[in-house]
Amino acid sequence: MGDWILSFLQYYLLALFYTLGAIVICGLAAHLSTKAFIYLTGGGKFVYVTSVIGTPIHELGHALMCLFFGHKITDMKLLLPPRNASGALGYVSHSYSRKNPWAVLGNLFIGVGPIFSGLAVIVLALVLCFPTQWNAYLLSTTALDGGESLSEIAKAVFSLLLSIPKAFENSPWRALIGMIVILFVAQHITLSTADIKGALSAFPLYLLLLLIFTIPTKLLCVDGIMLEGLFHFHIWMLSFFALSIVFSLCWLIPALLIRGIRALLGR
Repeated sequence: MGDWILSFLQYYLLALFYTLGAIVICGLAAHLSTKAFIYLTGGGKFVYVTSVIGTPIHELGHALMCLFFGHKITDMKLLLPPRNASGALGYVSHSYSRKNPWAVLGNLFIGVGPIFSGLAVIVLALVLCFPTQWNAYLLSTTALDGGESLSEIAKAVFSLLLSIPKAFENSPWRALIGMIVILFVAQHITLSTADIKGALSAFPLYLLLLLIFTIPTKLLCVDGIMLEGLFHFHIWMLSFFALSIVFSLCWLIPALLIRGIRALLGR
């Protein structure tokens, strides 16, 4: 009995990681990247420039998830003036019935909505502005399998970044517009404290639903099949989320340059 419980806990935790791990990793990387950027540049004024594109996409991520999970949007501002009284760049206010499990679960996905909307725009920009590079990336990631998948994703992302300058030779304006959109959106994939709190409010329900899924599949001895499928889903998710993570981290390069210039100037 003890061995079964231990095996089930391992199965449950792996199922939890494979379903939410990519989202958590992406959100954490984007959050730390933005915090590091603000720290290195000495404030958030540079973030206001990117908010013109990034913030509306961020807020639309919340709004679309609200609609999907049956929440009523009571107020929404896709972009607020910098240094406004609330200190926010934008917001989505919503209400829902706490008796509706679907709506309660929606808080989890509403909170992380900007990750999905941001990633969707990044992929769209890659498809439209960097088609050759995007097709090569897809070709190298669609057949991922096994323990080497993470290293293969890293290689594919690195190869994509190295190939982007070639797009500027063929169509510089298209590539420039695409790069601006990608980087501006990537900086605003980060989740606010309110976003995280909202997502965590639905986490207990998600854990319960996952428990309802894992107990019978473990008893039926199909947990191995389930884990294999969830693992492939997790790798598939990571192959996309890796793009938003890397482009978010790209902001650390200009941040370090700004920090260095200020240090040289004694400011």
